Amino acid sequence: MNELVTLHTQALRGAVVPAYLDKLIAALRAARLNNTYPDRRRVQGSLETMKLAMEAGLYEQVYVDARAGLPNMASFTRVLTDHELAGGSLARMSETAHYEQKRDEAEVYARLLDKRRYFEAIQGQPHAPLDEHRVQLRRHDPATGTAEFRLDLTKLDATGLYVRITIELTQVASAWRRKVIDLDADGESAAANEAFHATVYRNASYDAEHLFIHMHDIEGVSVDRVQRGVIGPVLFRLPHEQGPVVPAEPDQGNPRLGHAWRRWLESASSDEPELLMCFQSDIAARDVREEKSNDPIEDLLSSSIQASERARYQHTRERFPFKVFKDRKFVVTRGTEGLVRAVCQAAGTKNLIYRLR
Repeated sequence: MNELVTLHTQALRGAVVPAYLDKLIAALRAARLNNTYPDRRRVQGSLETMKLAMEAGLYEQVYVDARAGLPNMASFTRVLTDHELAGGSLARMSETAHYEQKRDEAEVYARLLDKRRYFEAIQGQPHAPLDEHRVQLRRHDPATGTAEFRLDLTKLDATGLYVRITIELTQVASAWRRKVIDLDADGESAAANEAFHATVYRNASYDAEHLFIHMHDIEGVSVDRVQRGVIGPVLFRLPHEQGPVVPAEPDQGNPRLGHAWRRWLESASSDEPELLMCFQSDIAARDVREEKSNDPIEDLLSSSIQASERARYQHTRERFPFKVFKDRKFVVTRGTEGLVRAVCQAAGTKNLIYRLR
């Protein structure tokens, strides 16, 4: 189960699945996430649905992104589809009592009973979106044509991480050739155009600083703040009779963390499920007081930007002064706590580390 079944994808089956999902659910609860991050209750709801589906025998495996350690797009899509179908399926199925009476007559009735109970359990419950965006008007001054907007985007991105991006920006009518955000006739609701969405989506996997800079490539827009909250990556070691199950490609998720994880695995011997879950936040904004990275596994863009891009980078920062703050907190089991503390100590950062009990 440490092998890939397709690109960046491994399948978890059998007894390791509930242990894996239980640890993820517990870690989300322990992380004390604020609204910078994707909605914890919705992500947790999708994980709980996956667990129920496995218990009902509806699916034989959970697909995991081998880089990020989280359930992948296929797994989250199945949950979304089941929630969309639950109401209609229940309306077409017989009552629970009917299947309970018939389940000993044929296996099909037992399966239908499990399926009905599954749909009953998930109907109306929170679940995570694959891609959800909303534009809110914060302030509008018709006299000057100035409008301030807030864009929220939550998505499972191409790297397998669950991300929420918040962008606060201003656009001025006199500078528009093509508005990136349109107000309705009443000046009350807003929607972003496709070109603007494409820019955000294209850069969604990058940090807030990268996004802040690229937003200023759009004519007529002044960006005040870009903030990201990221769930993942996750590293796990699940005991199994054929050998422990671990993420297949952790080095591709975050090389620095992946390297430390590989070294930790060489001496790991616990018979208990082990987990290390990351929660990153980063802000690029005009009102950040001090530029700093308190992230032990990811540096500021300024320290790693290529020479060919440095002139453009400096020019943008001079035109639109802003500062960056990066942070990361961790949820760990007893066995992985030492690994995280060593990584933080080596980087000279002081991070929140919550231990699962």
